[in-house]
Amino acid sequence: MEPPRRFHYRPICSAVGCTETAVYKVGAPWSDGTRRELKNYGLACPAHCDPQLERARINRNGLKLEPGETMGDVRLFLLDPDRRDTDLQSVGEDAATA
Repeated sequence: MEPPRRFHYRPICSAVGCTETAVYKVGAPWSDGTRRELKNYGLACPAHCDPQLERARINRNGLKLEPGETMGDVRLFLLDPDRRDTDLQSVGEDAATA
């Protein structure tokens, strides 16, 4: 199997007006029973991870799942250009102060 390709761009924080490099993916584990991925709610820099996480949780609470779909809690995942989104490491609630 071919190794995953690194992304060759500078990911930018999704917060309005922010131009800082994102170090976190805001996501929730999702599956339809046969596939699994991270439902993407945006990217965040250290300064905006808390508000981006809160925004994503509000959006997640309004999501209606189809029969057979499952979705976990919205969390922060450390971006790593060498890993697929389903292999990203989840970080603690206090990531902004770590």
